[in-house]
Amino acid sequence: MPLITLTVIADGKTQTFGLGAPMTMREALAQAGISVGELDRLSLPPYTRLTAPATVTITRVTETLETDEVTIPFKAESLKSEGLPEGEQRLLQAGVNGVERVTYRTVFENGVQVSRDILKREILTDTIPQITLVGAQASFTILPITGTLAYINGRNAWIMRQNSGQRRPVTFSGDLDGRVFHLSPDGQLLLYTRAATDTNAPNFNALWAISITIVITSARPIDLQVTDVLYAEWSPTQPNTVAYSTAEKINRAPGWQANNDLWLASWQYDRRRQLVFTTTQILDASSGGAYGWWGTGYAFSPNGAYVAYARTDSIGLVDLTTLVKTELATFTAYNTHSDWAWYPALAWSSNSLFLYTVTHGAPSGIEAPEDSPVFNLTTLSPRGPRLDMIPRVGMFANPAASPIQPSNTLETPYRVAFLQAVDPANSPNSRYRLSVMDRDGSNVGLVFPPEDQPGLSANASFTWSPDGRLIALIYEGNLWLVDPDTGISQQLTGDGLSERPTWGR
Repeated sequence: MPLITLTVIADGKTQTFGLGAPMTMREALAQAGISVGELDRLSLPPYTRLTAPATVTITRVTETLETDEVTIPFKAESLKSEGLPEGEQRLLQAGVNGVERVTYRTVFENGVQVSRDILKREILTDTIPQITLVGAQASFTILPITGTLAYINGRNAWIMRQNSGQRRPVTFSGDLDGRVFHLSPDGQLLLYTRAATDTNAPNFNALWAISITIVITSARPIDLQVTDVLYAEWSPTQPNTVAYSTAEKINRAPGWQANNDLWLASWQYDRRRQLVFTTTQILDASSGGAYGWWGTGYAFSPNGAYVAYARTDSIGLVDLTTLVKTELATFTAYNTHSDWAWYPALAWSSNSLFLYTVTHGAPSGIEAPEDSPVFNLTTLSPRGPRLDMIPRVGMFANPAASPIQPSNTLETPYRVAFLQAVDPANSPNSRYRLSVMDRDGSNVGLVFPPEDQPGLSANASFTWSPDGRLIALIYEGNLWLVDPDTGISQQLTGDGLSERPTWGR
């Protein structure tokens, strides 16, 4: 059989070999004693079968991996502070550069560098931003504060203690989305959600907690390792325990698809001071009823025995001992004809006997049931009948029961604050006024703002003080205190950036 000639160009020289029989390029190079590295490139594929004279060029390819430690400059941030006189500046936190380890992959062809790419980045030391407080203090009367009053200002958490002049920031990330913002029952920890700042991130937010009793420069936020959170709340009876519900991020309005699930998460520190998390599923994911893509609202009973749930068409309870669900009320889901849905707010009485909420009522005219503008303030009980207490109150009444008040009788007196729509026939867009009633629905009175002033925005946030004497609320973007007995009110902030007050011990 005639010889087959193979010419090999490699390593700066040309060699010719005679082959005694047809074979593949790989076999021919092996027979000729020419090694081919894993990264080397051949001008002819190695599986090419040689049946005639051929020429192959071998390009030697090598790579190296190198690491380099790079300094990450800290960012300088300024934060408006109503705790300082206007124009005054104070360094709150000194900036510290971070360190990043960068791994490079360099590729050579025949000894000549052809590329150098970053293979991996690893943060060795996080940067600490330099934070300067810039005074924005308004000349408001300083008022005494019972317990801890927390609120969001400029997308950071702030707290007031002792008096309204003693205020300080708790977070500095500037990314709180306000979806979750709760003080723990003992007033030691704050639960909140941070929005994803990158629109391409796989999640839209994440759940965090932070101690508000530690000096601010020493407090380290706790990543609770939960993302895409629609609801979260502290357990009223178990320390370091929260309930939460999740969603899936989607690329169309409203930005999520609710799972309508319910979980309990708790954590503790092991001997190495590492956090150990435990999660328990209370409710499986579900469609959530009509317009269930929007989500489900939840509320712990103060005694920790129940979690109430609110969907767009029903309200019920989950017994946390047996996990049995009990439906308390059903109604026709309201059709917003938009990319949002409505479910009622839930508020327990402090003795866990009654649940104050809003239900969608029957049409008042010839409109379809799903378009009815009627929303009633309703009281429900695990052991009693449904009672519509205030008719046509508006969908965003958001009732809240006060703490139990001292009494010389056998009764457990408390009051219920709620928002009354100025235009009940158009409650999604109406302004609202804060009202207060006794627990049985009597002695209803408008409290704030005065009738000659614009009302509160729809879904305005408010909260009772721990002693049940005052109400903190957001009006025109600022934090106010209101005495529901006298109607006297006092503005506490003035930059128009405040939201979501929560008041604890």
